[in-house]
Amino acid sequence: MTIAVDFDGVIHAYSKGWHDGSIYDGPVPGAIDALRLLMDTDAVFIHTTRDAGQVATWLLNHGLPVRVGGDEGRVFWNERGSLLVTNRKLPARVYIDDRALHFQNWDQALLELGRRGI
Repeated sequence: MTIAVDFDGVIHAYSKGWHDGSIYDGPVPGAIDALRLLMDTDAVFIHTTRDAGQVATWLLNHGLPVRVGGDEGRVFWNERGSLLVTNRKLPARVYIDDRALHFQNWDQALLELGRRGI
């Protein structure tokens, strides 16, 4: 299985929001251990709008093996034991994101967004 994980708010605590664009916080409690656990059995990639090199350095500093760059033509990520850091939304069975809305249908989605249904 391939699992996509958002960076800010899921791995990086992100307590001040975007702030000045720096990665200023430590990890969300349990994030590093959870990533290691997932990487034992699944392919895991980190998707972010940040500079992938900056995110990769942060992850390396927290003891995680990462790969970055050169993924422009990549269609899938299926390597276990190493995290890919990318700004692309690659195919995955599951996306872990702190700002996600679970889609069931448009009426439900609009309602959760505070809009009237169609």
